[in-house]
Amino acid sequence: MEPFLGCPRELIDSILEQLFLRDLVALSITNKRLYDLATPLLYSRIDFSVRRDNPRPLIRLCRSVFNKPELATHIKHVRLRDGEPELHKLYEDSFLWQYKAPKVSPPQPTDDDGIPEFTSFIANTGLSYADIWIEKLREGDLNAFVALLLSRLPNLASLRVGHAVNQFLGKVFETAVFDTSNHGLPRFQHLEEISSPGPMDGDPGRNPDFCNPRGMMALLSLPSMRSVSGWCLNPSSLPFTWPAGPPDMAHLTSLHLSFVHVDFLAQILERTPSLKCLSWEWKYLPDLDPLNTDTLDLDRFVEALKPVQDTLEDLTIKVTNTMAYGDSDYQYINVRGSLNGLSSFSNIKRFKAPFTVLLPDWDCDENPTRRLEDSMPPNVEVVTLTDQGIRCDTYAYSQEDEMAKLRAWVTETASTRTPSLVEICLYLVYGSDWIDSGNYEDFERVFEGSSLKHRIIKQEDEKPWEEV
Repeated sequence: MEPFLGCPRELIDSILEQLFLRDLVALSITNKRLYDLATPLLYSRIDFSVRRDNPRPLIRLCRSVFNKPELATHIKHVRLRDGEPELHKLYEDSFLWQYKAPKVSPPQPTDDDGIPEFTSFIANTGLSYADIWIEKLREGDLNAFVALLLSRLPNLASLRVGHAVNQFLGKVFETAVFDTSNHGLPRFQHLEEISSPGPMDGDPGRNPDFCNPRGMMALLSLPSMRSVSGWCLNPSSLPFTWPAGPPDMAHLTSLHLSFVHVDFLAQILERTPSLKCLSWEWKYLPDLDPLNTDTLDLDRFVEALKPVQDTLEDLTIKVTNTMAYGDSDYQYINVRGSLNGLSSFSNIKRFKAPFTVLLPDWDCDENPTRRLEDSMPPNVEVVTLTDQGIRCDTYAYSQEDEMAKLRAWVTETASTRTPSLVEICLYLVYGSDWIDSGNYEDFERVFEGSSLKHRIIKQEDEKPWEEV
């Protein structure tokens, strides 16, 4: 052992990095010298499943970093995956996603769990939301403990959480970035990546103050931020004003946003000169978000993309019409314009969108001149077509019509209109008519005589809770 401990620190670290976690733990309890060497690696990456009904593993971690603050300085990457089977069912069922996640009753933490130290720290911050934070801690609320952990991590570089974590995060980051007082929270100057998909159901939570747009603005204002995947409600009015002035987002290369209005998106994209990957999910939430009306303007969306026209390489569009809460009737939406303007986005290599926005004829009448490829970037290499519906009784095309449009593109114009095209994927969402019928021959026939790669991807085969 002595010859090993006499090696240069860089060599020792490179060897220890190759060990499995269990072996590293065993090594760390051998002697104090090995403990000191192994501890930074043991704590550099926090990765485990969390449950709303039992946050005790997270509570124990919080207690450790409170008792030994030096441990918190080692934590650079945090990944908290959804561990509840009930949440997994919401992913898997084609209809349950429309309803709220089941309520839970976590055990209340005790003084032995560190509650006195936790509450004292929060009370001393002087934050306006300290009381509700403390209240949630005493209730054993998972979100409150995630926020508590973050409040002790000055060197955090990446944060990835699942759908169970959907409150407090924005508020913590808003405080860290925009509140200049000495509240005791880190400033997250090293944070480069965050992924927080938000609630699984349409309801963003009972406390709208914890999903306000200032939290998203705070994340985008962090100086080292490279990748943001998140959500928030829209500002009360547009255009909005950046709380601390327009930020420099030159480092940001990847952006995944849901809920946000197209004009909100446009103001963000004005500040992202290096953006390569964009995923935008438009949602209609009539009970919560008055800005997102029942009309989706595709021309305005393409216009919003203009600031990233020369850098964008990967574009995903999703559209969700969320049922009004307590209302058994769906409200249909309207689509205006088209994606034809994407013909000038020559750097996009990967593109994903639903048929219903690629063929935007919403007046019940087919347009014989409408071509699927007119909505495509010219140099696209991989296209993923989704059968995500937008609940509108005036959409002009059936499944057979969509396949006919696809066949015409593949056989007649693909080689000239999209000469770099390599693969076309059909992404089938939960409850897809394709899956219900079990007949995929129409899709296969599209590619008869073509050398293009093609495949079917089923949402039901994915396990997104493992991909956090």
